[in-house]
Amino acid sequence: MTNTVLSPSYPACDLSPRPLSDKPFAHIVHPEFIDSQLYAQLSKTFPTCPPKTGPTGFSLYWGDKEYRQLLATQSAWQSLFNTFHSQLFINWSREQFADVWEREGCKLKLAQACYVPYREDRVDKERAKLRKVEHAPHELWVRMDIHQGRQGYDRPIHLDHARRLMSMLIYMCDHTENAMKGGELYLHDDQQRRSPYPAVTRITPRHNLMIAFPCSSRSHHSVSAITTQRAPRNYIQVHISSSVDIWPRPPVPRWRRTLSSIKSHLKSVSDLSAASPAGKVSAR
Repeated sequence: MTNTVLSPSYPACDLSPRPLSDKPFAHIVHPEFIDSQLYAQLSKTFPTCPPKTGPTGFSLYWGDKEYRQLLATQSAWQSLFNTFHSQLFINWSREQFADVWEREGCKLKLAQACYVPYREDRVDKERAKLRKVEHAPHELWVRMDIHQGRQGYDRPIHLDHARRLMSMLIYMCDHTENAMKGGELYLHDDQQRRSPYPAVTRITPRHNLMIAFPCSSRSHHSVSAITTQRAPRNYIQVHISSSVDIWPRPPVPRWRRTLSSIKSHLKSVSDLSAASPAGKVSAR
């Protein structure tokens, strides 16, 4: 679904090159990614996410009524959105990760990479393949998703969709302030022939902390279960994506796809039940 997006008048984030870490796979970290004054406005107006689909069960996506209202009424959010939905952001990502993309077998012709204002809906977001491909592989689009992780949230070791070129997480909370147990991001080493892959790097949520990595077949990551917290684990997830698979992936057994689908469905039902009055889920 194609939408109109305004070009950013100035970047809301620090898009200068960052040192690259290769342990356990290529990634960058920025301790203060968003402009500090803008971050203060974003933090102050961070929305309460309703129970919906997504990894946390509480999310706002481009296309949601509440998301549109946020952009229309809060200039800081519109500025951040415009920064990510731009050729400027695509160029930054290419300059930052081009060597990694080529080394890890990315199928894109990187010199042709260009931004298009396409919106992936909630149905396709959960699918391994888009229902309809509307753009060439090098025509890249962006997701800027808003999430809240609540008690019980976790993520097993996984890879993002093979159509994702890059994943970025920006934390808008503090692990210590929230008295949070769990909720750390772990990066796993698939080069060691052990199962499960051992966690090598731990990222603890901190205000305005960003981590980004190419979504290669090595980028296994997970989130530890949140067992206690004073406030939600607020964060923004940004993806640069193609409309087709651009990374080599080992085939996923059918039984695993079915099991993952069942687990996702049960988690969604559980999250909705917990968020509804008296634990009841409304019929739809």
